Amino acid sequence: MDARVDSPASSSSVDRAAFVLDLAHVDAADLPLVGGKAANLGEMIQAGFPVPPGFAVTTAAYDDMVAANAIDEVIANALPREDGAAIRAAFEQAAMPSAVEDEILSAYRRLGSGSVAVRSSATAEDLPDAAFAGQQDTFLGIVDEQALLAAVRSCWASLWSDRAISYRQKQGFGNSDVKLAAIVQRLIAADAAGVLFTANPITGSRDETVIDASAGLGEAIVSGLVTPDHMVLRKGRRGWRIVERQAGRREVDIRPLASGGTEQVAGDAAAGAAVPDTVLRRLARMGAAIERHFGRPQDIEWALADGKLFALQSRPITALPEPEPRRGRFQFPQNGPDDYFQVRPYPLDMTSWLPALSNAIMNMFPLGNAMRGFEEMFVEEKGVAVRFGGWPSPRITPELLLAPLYLADLAWKHDPARWRDDPILANNLARIHELEGRALQALSWAALVETAHSAMATLFDVMEIRRRYLPRTLFALGGLRLALAGLGQGELFADLLSGVDNKTLEANRALEGLATEIRSEAHLTALFAGNDAASAWNLLEADPAALQFFLHLRQFLDVYGRRETASPLLVSQPTWKDAPEPVLGILKGLALSPPRHRDGEAPWEAARDRVLAHPVFELPFLREAFLNLLTEARRFPSLREDTHFIMTMPMPVLRQTFMEMGRRLTELGILAAPDDVFHLRLDELEQLSAPWPPSDQIAEQLRATTHERAAGREALREIPLMPAPVSRALTAGSDALVVGRSGSPGVAEGPVRIVRDATAFGTLLPGEVLVAPYTNPAWTPLFGRAVAVVVDTGSALSHAAIVAREYGIPAVMGTGDALQRLHDGQRVRVDGTQGVVTSADGAHEPLPVADSA
Repeated sequence: MDARVDSPASSSSVDRAAFVLDLAHVDAADLPLVGGKAANLGEMIQAGFPVPPGFAVTTAAYDDMVAANAIDEVIANALPREDGAAIRAAFEQAAMPSAVEDEILSAYRRLGSGSVAVRSSATAEDLPDAAFAGQQDTFLGIVDEQALLAAVRSCWASLWSDRAISYRQKQGFGNSDVKLAAIVQRLIAADAAGVLFTANPITGSRDETVIDASAGLGEAIVSGLVTPDHMVLRKGRRGWRIVERQAGRREVDIRPLASGGTEQVAGDAAAGAAVPDTVLRRLARMGAAIERHFGRPQDIEWALADGKLFALQSRPITALPEPEPRRGRFQFPQNGPDDYFQVRPYPLDMTSWLPALSNAIMNMFPLGNAMRGFEEMFVEEKGVAVRFGGWPSPRITPELLLAPLYLADLAWKHDPARWRDDPILANNLARIHELEGRALQALSWAALVETAHSAMATLFDVMEIRRRYLPRTLFALGGLRLALAGLGQGELFADLLSGVDNKTLEANRALEGLATEIRSEAHLTALFAGNDAASAWNLLEADPAALQFFLHLRQFLDVYGRRETASPLLVSQPTWKDAPEPVLGILKGLALSPPRHRDGEAPWEAARDRVLAHPVFELPFLREAFLNLLTEARRFPSLREDTHFIMTMPMPVLRQTFMEMGRRLTELGILAAPDDVFHLRLDELEQLSAPWPPSDQIAEQLRATTHERAAGREALREIPLMPAPVSRALTAGSDALVVGRSGSPGVAEGPVRIVRDATAFGTLLPGEVLVAPYTNPAWTPLFGRAVAVVVDTGSALSHAAIVAREYGIPAVMGTGDALQRLHDGQRVRVDGTQGVVTSADGAHEPLPVADSA
């Protein structure tokens, strides 16, 4: 279907049959006559913006050219064959009507002749939903009359380039709907030029202006020949301030030639910024004024010459995302959920485990209504989570203001050294074991509902443990960071928190023990080497020679199999116990290489000794105070990791309960498969308690609801739940392939292995660099054979970073785009200390597996 361009109601007094019109005399009403680009320039001139003078060669001239040379017949014959070349040739070979030629040359002489730019201006161009940017041609440095006529003819022909025809088809514009005007405009011999977006095209932020700038003509930027200076400015109460700056590389400058045309000259990378900060702020103000005139965010090309700014063109920004909620003064950082919200929650997640977990967290630090629940962070349509709506921003309430005093009281009363002795923990574990012992198939529907609620209720006990014992460790962490900052040794903070045992490391050691069994028995080694993880389980179960190992594997899953694979927030995703394939993949990889042993002093001890060598600690009471502070702070990692482990323990029984419900609904023909139950909400399952089986009306309603939500989820399959991680900036002249944040110090080299999810755990080979979109504790056994870790999300406090430090391998976190920039087999050098990844192909001497000293 053709998306036709609606002509504005005509309010212009210009001659609709004119072949040439001064830009100062046209406006939006003249779009069918002069095209979108020229109409916008005319609007800006009339509004007083600094636009170089010029004129438009109208679509009436185009029509006259087509009619005089029978090009319409060529178009009619060529388009069915998609032969744009024949149409272009017809334009290039045709004679321009003398009346058209005379008007163009007269207007050029009135302009003062000299160097001009000739730009295409299609009637379907610079529109709100279709920019047509770069689809037709531009010619710079035209200095004589015959070259001008040739440039106009070439612009007309470019309407029929293959790329322009393809773009129109993609955008739904019929070829008969589009004509071409041309703009002839005084060429500004720019000292610098570039592009300005009055809203951030990546984040959608409407209070940010993004500017790319480089020396010379702006064609170097729009054609991609140069890496420009890149700046982001944000509007505040005191005006515009620069919040981000990346220096360009100045590969080339484009300059106009006095004899006509342009030349490319080598740029000067050491020349400094293309434009000073004062000009950046002037540009931001000009852009904001142009946006106000057009009433929507604009993409503006600009030039700077002899200290004066010019607007060369302006078009609406197309495909501008909705802005994310800006983090306020009391809001959590946005990188918090990256490791948890990579998988789209199902309706049953949103109404069971997620609200139970968020309610338990609210109970951990009673904050009244100061916080939103996790389930409220998603934008839903027809019961399906469409996108992540933002990390919650606390409301300022009396409870929130009193939180520091409340935390101080808890820190005074509860010693985290004794958290494992708390009776609440023993009772909680006993309750989970009792739930796991229930015969779910023998329970009534009402008993299944009660089992689900009992499993979710265990979260409150875990959060009560955290409520009591975390505060003192948090105060200690803050004190430790401040102390190190005062000593000028802040870089030792992460090392001082390493070397603390926890359930994650314990599980990883148990996996290494199973891998040792595989290595020690040729039969097991052959079985794992010759089969993929998906088939290994059935082969082990059926092989008498593997019985002892299989029993050990089952014991491992009984103890550690509650570990989540995708996210601790989603009960819809199977755990290791539900689907052991990731574990078998890990074991296959671990068995291929000997276990890694770390020799010498532990990093945390070395860091402690470096701190204590400071002269201030010659005073015994200060030395003792620091060691006590360090002891308290080092209780945080195990308390956090182990309570996380306990928190996930009821997930398998809760998931199995829901799957039993799904099995029964499948038997009744309501669901196509048991796991379709996750498309339903908990309240929809609760209403089925009586009578059983459900009535035909309820059954049909559930059937239709499940089908609709499944279709809605499928439609979103290729759309990420969260915005793509923001790429970390690469500095000018840097040889970095990827830039992120330091997660674990040290430097290592190896080939890249991309692992996108748990199904690919078995692909990581010993000595490879693990590159992942996100990680959680379930990924950390891979660290036993990776030489380094690079992750698109996360920070130094992410699970991956914490465990990487324990293994002594470098980690770079929060890169944003490592999966796009790196590829399997590519040799890289990972510097976890600096947070950068560079090429290792012949650039450096070989390194040992890891050097984190």
